[in-house]
Amino acid sequence: MKKILTGLLLLIVTSSSFAWGRKGHTMVAQIAYSYLDEATKNNINTYLDGMTLEEAANWMDDIKSDKKTAFMKPFHYANFPKGTKAADHDGGNIVSILNTAILDLSGKDKLTRDEIKTNLLFLFHLVGDLHQPLHVGYGNDKGGNTVQLNYKTRGTNLHSFWDTVIIHDQNISLSDCINAVKYSPEELQGIKKLNVVGWAQESRELLDTVYDYGNPKVSETYVTNSSKIVGKQLQKAGIRLASVLNMFFKT
Repeated sequence: MKKILTGLLLLIVTSSSFAWGRKGHTMVAQIAYSYLDEATKNNINTYLDGMTLEEAANWMDDIKSDKKTAFMKPFHYANFPKGTKAADHDGGNIVSILNTAILDLSGKDKLTRDEIKTNLLFLFHLVGDLHQPLHVGYGNDKGGNTVQLNYKTRGTNLHSFWDTVIIHDQNISLSDCINAVKYSPEELQGIKKLNVVGWAQESRELLDTVYDYGNPKVSETYVTNSSKIVGKQLQKAGIRLASVLNMFFKT
């Protein structure tokens, strides 16, 4: 991971966005911050070095158009055959990169300030991506990217539909996500438990519902039901991101 970090330090740029869309990724970061105390926020902001929450949450998408970071595109997802469970495989995939970033930060005293920042940016974005079911989907349709849909007479694909269309069409707000589910303290502790593979598997267990969209015209019932899932997934992502951030930046 150290070579990857070294090559990324000068690539804090802006461009276009993908996965969950800017709004979705920004809301994950905002939800996470709502679970942090002021001292932890200040510690994180020091490492972000002037970046806003929106910029930090979307940095990995913003650099996709830079040829120097083309090798990072597979970091956003992991494909597993249908009927199999999520697993941690070596290589440039979302599960492996997240686990490596967490491992690196567990020894952050040995990292440079810039290396800490890059790992932090990986966390901000990839914890969000992991909770979009199609980011841990099937390779045969490229995580739903080749599945064509028709919604309100407009053409799109299943992956884009879940990344951005549902959030914008249903006007899902930060408040919707924060209040998506009222968890008991015990339930909250279970959700916070660090288990990247387990989080990925939870997302995969939603895939049957994701693919039950009708063919090819998408029903309003599907959109309404899917928006509730999106709100819950963004909420979980924010809670879990906060838990990881607290682990490394509370003191």
